[in-house]
Amino acid sequence: MKTTRIAFAIILMISMVACNNPSKPVPSTNSAAPSPVAPIESSASTSEGKITKEQYDKINNGMKYQEVIDIVGIEGEIITESGIKDTDSYGIGVMYEGAEGTGTSATFIFINDTLHTKSQFGLE
Repeated sequence: MKTTRIAFAIILMISMVACNNPSKPVPSTNSAAPSPVAPIESSASTSEGKITKEQYDKINNGMKYQEVIDIVGIEGEIITESGIKDTDSYGIGVMYEGAEGTGTSATFIFINDTLHTKSQFGLE
């Protein structure tokens, strides 16, 4: 029940971020410098730093954030954050721009570093 409420709160925050004025960039809430991650080889052709439908389909609920990073090849943009880090109630929403062009994306909700929800728009 607590996890459901946290997931709902994170999804609500993502919706609010998505409805923001697109002409103003949303500042990242991740204050830590991103750690460098070497891109992995993929059979799908990708634009650097963007997710493909093939990569998206390999990602499943229950995976850890590092597993998603390993599949996509880079860290996503943290678009929302909730709770206290290193606790069971900590959650983040991570977004990747889609390789298919403007407006395509994939969003992942992690609670306690475990993927609970994924969604995509325009990936083909």
